[in-house]
Order: sequence, then structure tokens, then C-alpha cells
Amino acid sequence: MASLLLEGGVAGHMNHLYDNPNLTFRKMKEIMAAASDGQIEGTEKTDGQNLQLSFDVNTNTARAARNKGNIKDGGLDAAALAQKFGGRGALEDAFNDAFAAFEEAVNKMSQEERVEIFGPNVNIYYNAEVQDPRAANLINYDLPTLTIHRVGHREYNRETGSATDRDVTNNAQKLSDALDVVQGEREEGKFKVQMNAIRNLEALSDDVALNDAYDRLDSALTDAGISDNQTVGEYLVSRIAEMIDAQVPGLSDETKIVMMKRIFKEKGSNIRNVVATIPKEDEDKIAGVRNMVQNASLLKFQAIAPIEEIVHDFSVEMLKGVYSAFILDNDAEVVRLRAEVEKAIRAIEGSDSNEAIEILTKQMSKLKDVDNVSTAAEGFVFDYDDVTYKFTGNFAPVNQILGLFKYGRGNVPPLQKLDEQEGGRTVAVVPGAFKPPHKGHMQMVQHYADLADRVVVMISPLARKTPSGKDISFDVSKKIWNIYLRDAGLEDKVTVVRSPVNSPVSATYQFVENSDDKPELAQPGDTVIPGCSTKGGDEDRFKANFEKYAREGVTISDPLSCAFVAPPEALSARDFRAALDDGAGLERFIPQGVDPDDVLDVLGVQREPEAIDEAKDTTYTLNVTYSSGKVMTVHKVGDDAMKRALIRISKRPMVKSVDVSPPPKGMLNKKVDEISTMAGGSVEGYAVGNKNKRSIIREEDPEDEAVEEVLNYLLGKGALS
Repeated sequence: MASLLLEGGVAGHMNHLYDNPNLTFRKMKEIMAAASDGQIEGTEKTDGQNLQLSFDVNTNTARAARNKGNIKDGGLDAAALAQKFGGRGALEDAFNDAFAAFEEAVNKMSQEERVEIFGPNVNIYYNAEVQDPRAANLINYDLPTLTIHRVGHREYNRETGSATDRDVTNNAQKLSDALDVVQGEREEGKFKVQMNAIRNLEALSDDVALNDAYDRLDSALTDAGISDNQTVGEYLVSRIAEMIDAQVPGLSDETKIVMMKRIFKEKGSNIRNVVATIPKEDEDKIAGVRNMVQNASLLKFQAIAPIEEIVHDFSVEMLKGVYSAFILDNDAEVVRLRAEVEKAIRAIEGSDSNEAIEILTKQMSKLKDVDNVSTAAEGFVFDYDDVTYKFTGNFAPVNQILGLFKYGRGNVPPLQKLDEQEGGRTVAVVPGAFKPPHKGHMQMVQHYADLADRVVVMISPLARKTPSGKDISFDVSKKIWNIYLRDAGLEDKVTVVRSPVNSPVSATYQFVENSDDKPELAQPGDTVIPGCSTKGGDEDRFKANFEKYAREGVTISDPLSCAFVAPPEALSARDFRAALDDGAGLERFIPQGVDPDDVLDVLGVQREPEAIDEAKDTTYTLNVTYSSGKVMTVHKVGDDAMKRALIRISKRPMVKSVDVSPPPKGMLNKKVDEISTMAGGSVEGYAVGNKNKRSIIREEDPEDEAVEEVLNYLLGKGALS
């Protein structure tokens, strides 16, 4: 299981937004806004086996550590590491091979470099992850990789085993640079040692998820009597104080303070201190207090649950479609994960264990639907104001569900063997070139979505060219499909993947045969509909006997009886490609309800100049200044897009001002409420400007009232540290 060697030990901890007690909700909203606008930079969070690595420059040997004892002893060498994981099969092989690759790479560096990077006496350890297909956890990575993370590196005092305060960021960068020099191309089957690549978290297409998070946060804060200028810690204390009053009413302030210290495990606090503040004759109160203190972890979990759910749902939206850099076919891996989770859910629901059902219900309250498994990346790690955070989306509930299914928990035995009936779904397979997909293709998918539980669109890997030579690739086709499915509300029912072959018929053969027993392909009990249309005799290619190739237990529907009947004037992708070169008549190829500009942006095409309104073609630059002094830049094309962005951004409480360039016509030197009225929205503040730009300046919010004395006391360094 991944929990064996994940966060913890000498690696430290990465916070979810709700884990940092010193984070204000205003700052939390600022982080969410930055993420939504595509302004968060970080690295992929990987699902491997964690290992802290260093190097002994005196013996020229690699070293590993998991605890302070290892640090004091100068780390584990290859023999000690092998002994630690001896008898663990693939896990043992993965660690040994990764460790050997690391030692080999470092030994190619100069002695001066090694001392700079690791210190003279095994002083600096680097936070790393072993990713090996032989020892997979939840996610199946394709290539053996030892990934050095961008965070979690530390210098240690060898005598105490404790970390020093020294910043080793520069040392980590030197390690990254040196690895690039000493390692050539990846050798097949061998580990590559590399630093985790820095990337931007992609912006959301709109502010729906952001505004939903804001609304829910404001509601939760109001319920707790907390403002967004206060912290997660203050929220937690306020909520637990409410629980104490509800479960053990009538306690004195003194008892509450001492009790809260114990719940938050302040050094020196204990249950005796708490009980000593209650009269001996108040036995019910003493019993109630003891019960709450004994269940302190559950109390804190219940207290933060509303905020955790909000952050979780926002993280899921941010991670949708994030591709893992360590997986060759992310789409196929997502399909596999969904199939695994579906299988686990069926087994758990079919068990007689109330405990298993209760665990599943709890995890499904987060996951909500299997189709919300939307990425093959575990998560995203980033720094904000010198604090490391992570977005992990649905990785956690999926991990819990599959862990229960495969390994059991408590009184629940492993359920995997109980799930003998795989499949049971009706699946339509719609293969084709789709370079690019057009309105007719989308109508075909909608047809099969009405017939099947699930539709799999398989795009051939072969690129097609427009008459002028412009490539229409798999990635372009998939992006357009995603736009169509999003606007049709079919994202949860249709999966778009890369076809293993160019031929649609061969792709369908492979799907129903599933010779490698891949969970994302046909399973015993499934009914598969080979997708085809009547356009140009296309259905003739599907007269083959698919039953002959189907694996045992898979039923094949007659493809001709289920075929999509194409309209008399059917569209063709070839005509669509030709229209792309001159930008004329493109709208007739795009499904109803889809904004043509969304598709044209993916294709990098502009419509005919005469069809473009000058006002709609203006590119506006919005420089957003937050109260922290941080500045973000947003580009919008067209007056309408600019106005919508202006309204959304101006509603954010942490925004201090917005500069818009060039100045929108008719808006210069107007109050923001007047501008907002023109734009159809409502914002606060004033607009000032000159002929080159217009700025919104938000009025400062009045200071919030101080929190109650007892909560302020409890939030002192001792109470929540």
C-alpha cells in the first residue's frame, strides 16, 4: 500500500489548504483565485514509494533515511536498504534498482559537486519518490523513475538527527543541474533519476467552481461566526467550542480553555488538568469531558469537515484532465482506474458487511460518482507565501475504496475474491479518425449515449493535414471532443481515448477481445455495441463477425441494427479541414450550443476579417492587484469577455485594484458601479484612469471585530502549534 512510505518521517508534511491553522480564509480565497486563473506554478504529486536520499562523499556510496536514527547513523547504505525491504518481492527490487541508479548517477559528478550538494558528512537529504511499474500502488506508471521532488529537502544535524533552519533550495537546484549533465537518454528498463518538472496548473474555463467555493466558504464562516480575515485555526476552535457547549453544557470558561488545550495537545496538558477544574460532584460533566477529550481526533475531523469538503470539491475541478508526465497514455489509465473503482464498488455493495458499506458511503460522499475519476495524476504540489500546499482531488477516496476492496480493513476481509461477476454494462465503442470532429460526429455519440451505459470514443493516432499542410493531431481532436461533451452535458458518460490502431474495425476487435484482460476494455457480462453510421456505406465495414473475436462472457449487439442514421447532407472531416484554411463557413461544422470561438481557439483559426466585429477583436490586459501586493495578469479578447472577467474579479474580496488596458470605450473615469451597470453586473469601488488604462480601486473593508477573548487565548502559539 502507498501508506507504507508516503509523507511523514523525515520528509515532513504537505498541507491541504485546510491543514494550515494560520491560513486566513481571505488568503485561501486568494489561492483559489490564483489557481482558477492559471497562476499557480508547481509540480505533479506522484503515487510512488517515498525515500529520503543523500550521499557519503567519503565512501562514494548513496545513503537513505526514514527516521532520526538513520540520520544519526549516516543513513542506510545499499546493503542495509536491501535488508530493510528484503522479502518484499517487487517492492524490494524497485528500491534496490532505484538506489543503485541514484548512486551511479552521483558517482559521475565531480567531488566538488558532491560536497556542495550533499555536504561533507551526509548532511543534506533529498525528498524522492520511487515509481516502478513492478511495484505500483494506485496509479500504474509506465517507466521506472526516481523522481526528486522540489520540496521536502533538508540539512540535518548528525548529532541530534534534527533538521537545521538552513535553506537548501540552491543545493537542490545544483543537484538538478548535475543530473541533467551526467545522465543521457533513458535506457530501456532502467531507472532514470530526475528532478520533478515545474509546470503551471491550467486555468479553469470559467469561474463557476471558484464562485461556488466562495459561496460555500462564506456560508460556512457565517455559521461558525467567523470572518474571512480570520484563520483556519480560529474556525476550528470556534466549531469545537460549539460542540463542547452542545455536548457538555454549563462548563466554565476555565474548563473550556484547559479542555481545548488538551484537545489540541498543547505541551504539558492532560486530562487531569481538565477534570481538576470541574467540581467532583458534577459526575455527568466529568464523564462528558473525558469522552470528548478521548475522541479529540474525531472532534477535529468533524469540525473541519465543511471546509475540507469545499476545498476537496474545488481541487477536483482544478485537477480535471491534468496529465501525468510519467504515463504514456493518460486517457487509458483514467479508464482503467474508473473500471477498477466500479468493480470495487460492486463488490462492497454486494457484501454483507455494514462496516464496509459505511466506509464506502463515507468515501462516495467525496467521490460522488465514478466518472469524477478524471485524472491519472495523484495531485499537484505548490508553494504559496513560503508554505507548501497540495491539491489531491479524488485520489484519497479512490485509494480508500480500492484499499478496502483489495486488502480489507478492521473486521472487513479483502473483497476482491468475492467479486466474481465483472462487467454487466452496455458499452458503445465509437472509433474513428475525427480530425477534427464535427457536428455529425457529435450527433452520432449522442445517439449511442442514449443506447448505452457508457460510450468510448477512440481517436486514431494518425494526424491529418488541411490542404495547406496544417496538422490536426490526436491532442487537437481530443480537446475539441472535450468541448463538445462539456457543452452537451455528456462528460460523465463519454470517455475519449487514443485508439491503439488506425483502423476503426481493428480497434473494435481489440476492445471486445481484450486479450490482456485490461479492466478498461470489455469484461465478462458486458454488452458491446460497435459504433458506426450509415454515411457513405460506413456500416458495411462493421458486418464482420465480432462475436468470433469477443472474449468469453461478452455479448455483441448487432452494429447495423444500432447504427446511427446519418442525415441526407452528411458532413465530412475533409470538408471541415478545407474550411479551416480560409476560415469561411466553419459554423456549419460545429454542434448547436457550442461557441464556435472555443473550437477555433483550439485549431488556431481566425474567421474571415469581414465577419469579425472590431470591438470583439480587441485584446484586453487585466492586471489584478491583491491586498497582499501580488499581481496577476489576465488576457481577454473582446468587450464581452473583458466585462465578464471584470465583474468576476471585482467580486473577490482580496482584490485591491484592477488595471485594464486599453481603456474600454465609454468607461474611462467612471465609478465602478456605473461600469458594472453597463456590463450587467455589480461591483464596489471606484474607477480612475488615463488614456492608456483604466483602474478599479476597491474600498478597504472595515476592520472586523476582535474574536472572543477565550478564542484568542486558545489560538496562541501554544494551543495550535
